[in-house]
Amino acid sequence: MSRPIATRVLVGSLGALIATVAALASADAAPAAVARASWSMVDMTKDIDHDGFIDGDGGVPKSGALSLTPSPVSIGAGNHLAQRNERLINGALSWYLSPQGFPVTLDACGSTGTSYSWRLTNATTGVTTPVASTPLTKQRCRTRVTLPEGAYTFALTVRSGASSTSTSVPAEVRNILMVAMGDSYASGEGNPRNVDAWVTQGGFLSSFRPYWDHDACHRSVHGAPAQAALALERSSPQTSVALVDVTCSGATVQRGILGPQPEAGQSQVALARSLVGTLPVDLVTLSIGGNDIGFGSVLSSCLLNANCPLVPAASGVLQRYPSLQAGVADQTAKLPAAYREIAACLSGRTCPDGLRLAPGAAVLPTLYPDISRNSNGAMCSYLSMGTQDFTWARAAILNPTPPASVTYATTNQGTKTLPIAATLNQQIAATTALGWKPVLQAWSRSGDSAQGHGICAGANAWVWGVQLGGQMIGAAFHPNQPGERQLAAAIVEAAKSALG
Repeated sequence: MSRPIATRVLVGSLGALIATVAALASADAAPAAVARASWSMVDMTKDIDHDGFIDGDGGVPKSGALSLTPSPVSIGAGNHLAQRNERLINGALSWYLSPQGFPVTLDACGSTGTSYSWRLTNATTGVTTPVASTPLTKQRCRTRVTLPEGAYTFALTVRSGASSTSTSVPAEVRNILMVAMGDSYASGEGNPRNVDAWVTQGGFLSSFRPYWDHDACHRSVHGAPAQAALALERSSPQTSVALVDVTCSGATVQRGILGPQPEAGQSQVALARSLVGTLPVDLVTLSIGGNDIGFGSVLSSCLLNANCPLVPAASGVLQRYPSLQAGVADQTAKLPAAYREIAACLSGRTCPDGLRLAPGAAVLPTLYPDISRNSNGAMCSYLSMGTQDFTWARAAILNPTPPASVTYATTNQGTKTLPIAATLNQQIAATTALGWKPVLQAWSRSGDSAQGHGICAGANAWVWGVQLGGQMIGAAFHPNQPGERQLAAAIVEAAKSALG
């Protein structure tokens, strides 16, 4: 028997009322939506194991990467996964560059709700890009997008049941594209990836096999510019740093920076351009001039000859001069013109296919550190080089504010007064006239300090001593591990000042 119509209507109305009350109760039971938005740049200079050195995507030795004899077989190159101790990509690039922009992480993890979505507005173009709604959980609260550099507003909407709330944060998507150029003082000569094994396990033996990011150029992420890039990356979660390292041991201005160098196959400017394309470069670090003035000739001559400033160079670029002093003075006088050539190339005036510098870009030429003083601040005496040799080298080559002359005491008890017109570090410091911002701290922390950090400073030395035999003979008179850290810190300080 069916129910009377009136009864059926009453029952149906009661059911609807119960359902409505249940829905309202459910809505009241759901927590109110809370939107908390943040964002960060994804690292473009990666340190997977947090050891302070970049891990790239260019392959890692199959075994024993940090041992005295790492495997010659490399694995993992190009898999887009940074691994511990992995080489720079093609020996030069810290991570992949894309003309589409740079990866950004949008973070809604501090929010409360059941789902969230983003709307990204470019402040310059006014274009708004929606990002589809996603369930909000502890595991799914971050979104990665790729965006061109510029100012944005990131708007977050969070929903919880029938309620929703929104918030927004301003953002400046900024990647610092850093190009490192220069000679052995920038490449990391004496500091291969497995330098610790060499130091702690008797690497002076000829069996030691250095493991470099670029073998021919002795390029390493232990070099000061590479360490500086990683430190800049870590200094702000809202800025990324992409490093292009084209440094090469033995480089000069014409045979390295502007012209091809056999070890690299092309000029550093051309190699950098092939990697960055038309992307604007924000920061150029530069260590150059030491090989141009024959610094290697100076060291070898003073190790082999008494009264070395007064006699012809034993080898190298200075051999054609009547004395080492005359050769150094003449070659040093040519540096301003050479630096102007680099500046003209970087600006695009003389190198149409050169780098494209961003507005406000900074060029940071690094002064060479002082290698001449012991831990008490007195002049070194090292192997066959006497204090007079180091006094002359410091005054005639390294001191950025040199005296007008230096008195050199000869082995026959006589003295010679040697005039000084300009020094290597003085010419580098003078590149402020080109709009460059010299890294003065590289000298001041070693040359102006009360404590010396030269080659004879023992535990306080910032450069390696002479290595007899084996694969690390080129390390002599180059920054050691503490020296590289100090130079990196100086570059970071200068870069932050220059880039604001």
